Amino acid sequence: MTIHRTPANWITLLALLAASLMLAGCGDDDPISPNDTYATADEDAAGVVATEIATDNGGMTDQIADLSSAVGGLDVDKALPGPRFQNAVYDETTGTWTLTVERERGDSEGTPYAAISRVYTLRFLYIGGQPQQYRIVGSDTARTVEFNIVSGTGTHRTRRFEQNLDALSADFTVTGVNTNLLTINGTYSRDASNRFETPRFVRTLTGAFDAELIDVTVPRGAGHDFSQAVSGTLSGTYVADITVERGEDYVERHIDRSFTITFGAGEATINMNGQHYGAHMNNGELND
Repeated sequence: MTIHRTPANWITLLALLAASLMLAGCGDDDPISPNDTYATADEDAAGVVATEIATDNGGMTDQIADLSSAVGGLDVDKALPGPRFQNAVYDETTGTWTLTVERERGDSEGTPYAAISRVYTLRFLYIGGQPQQYRIVGSDTARTVEFNIVSGTGTHRTRRFEQNLDALSADFTVTGVNTNLLTINGTYSRDASNRFETPRFVRTLTGAFDAELIDVTVPRGAGHDFSQAVSGTLSGTYVADITVERGEDYVERHIDRSFTITFGAGEATINMNGQHYGAHMNNGELND
């Protein structure tokens, strides 16, 4: 028996055939849509921002842990506040401590890994702004701390990318030094290159992370799971130039993103370019 197909039958068959050919032709090397590439740029930027603030990577909360440890540990009986610091030198003329840090976390050949070098200055101020050497001197307890990150270098790797830190600075004012809860306000900046590599693409984001801390609170004296105790807000910008070594499906070659970050219970919520990203504050990984 002969089957006579109507025009509608032919249209349906042609549509099915076209869909089959499109599916068969899609592979890892095929270009993706412009909408997907813009989403990739945002996700790359969010991934960088997440590690810029993470504890284990030597990010901002790692430096805040150093600050908390120094405020809790610098006293008359123990001028070097624990194993976090290699050296602590006091300048009586300026009333300023200079603290140095060199540390590694993880396997140098594996992931995750971080190598960290830092130089800090710290100054205790009593009521009225007079400097004093320790948090407590006799009956006087400091009320405020001026904490600066003078310099920093290092590298870290996560499962998404590898970062080389080129420059680091910060200017923090810390209040509540006479209590168990420190409140931190100030500015924080990092310049770094971040290399993403997968079987499909290789790209590097070279840029600057600049942020303002707004009433970020931490306990005095860094302890285990410090990132769980950080709360507050961060706002700022991430600006980067992008070099693509392999893969042609990345539209943006320069990004300029504003963000706000809310900390709490070991998590960071990153709001950027209309998108919301969750990240683990200890390792800087975005939530899947």
